[in-house]
Amino acid sequence: MLEEYRARQLRQENSLIGRGFLMNRLITLTAGAVLLLLSLLLAPSVMAADNETYMVDVEDGSSLLIRDEPTSSGEVVGKLQNGDQVTVFDEAYGWVKTYYDNQVGWVASQYLFPMEQNHDSLHKRKQTAMYKKQSVSSLTERKVQKQDSVAIKNGQEQSQTVEPLTGYTIVLDAGHGGKDPGAIGIDGTYEKDLTLATASKVAKNLKASGATIIMTRNDDTYISLEKRIKISNRSDTDAFISFHYNSFPIETVGGISTYHYTEDEDLELAENIQSGIMDHVSLKDNGTKQADYRVLKKNSDLSVLIELGFVSNPAELGEIKTETYQDNVAAGISEGIQHYFSH
Repeated sequence: MLEEYRARQLRQENSLIGRGFLMNRLITLTAGAVLLLLSLLLAPSVMAADNETYMVDVEDGSSLLIRDEPTSSGEVVGKLQNGDQVTVFDEAYGWVKTYYDNQVGWVASQYLFPMEQNHDSLHKRKQTAMYKKQSVSSLTERKVQKQDSVAIKNGQEQSQTVEPLTGYTIVLDAGHGGKDPGAIGIDGTYEKDLTLATASKVAKNLKASGATIIMTRNDDTYISLEKRIKISNRSDTDAFISFHYNSFPIETVGGISTYHYTEDEDLELAENIQSGIMDHVSLKDNGTKQADYRVLKKNSDLSVLIELGFVSNPAELGEIKTETYQDNVAAGISEGIQHYFSH
């Protein structure tokens, strides 16, 4: 009898424990369901306000790796191709969070560009600079008198007119830098040194006329193309000017060219700059040319790229390296920019 009583008591205790476990489990599941329901109700409105869609922009044949955490040491969980679209939900340390195959993934932000930056939107943003050009120039003509300055051409001082640029922001991009020397002259001259020298002189000229200047680099530092574009796109930029010196296997090839991407807004700026340069130097005039250089194609602001002579041409290199040439091309570029924004 005693053993039967103990067995019955044990069955009752197990039953109570089982019911308690089930009750706790039921409470837990109910709470989880409520939280899940709330998250489903609330999350969409948050995401709709916060998320943005970007397009992957990598070199042809390359892939953008998706990692499980915002670091280059994170495990690769997937790959994106050029032109793929990505919805971004967060950003950290130069990485953005997205979702890939139902899991969180992180990709490097410098390879993503807003979907709104298609050709039409680029056209509209470039046109904004043109409208600003018209309104600001008319204002400065009424309030600011043109100033006289001195330019050097062939060793002789020449007077020039400085158009006021107050209210304009110009980004000057000295090509290459750091680990990227650019073209190397026949005597070992680095393109990166020449571009920085030229951009610095142009910066001084434009500041004197009232412009706000942003340099993509001020010293021998490597700056990626993506970062150069971002510096321009994230600033209140009216014009982006990229400086380069050319090279070619045939030593006799030479001359100066100014490149543009669009055939309207950018072309007009390119023509003004090319004309300004050729008023000050004697190198061959190769004119303006259309090109889809990355810093132009992905730039949402007025933008041009200037090739200021060939370091592979012995005759041109000897002239390019002189202080006089640097002063002259800087004066020509500055005048071209000033002329564009004042007319």
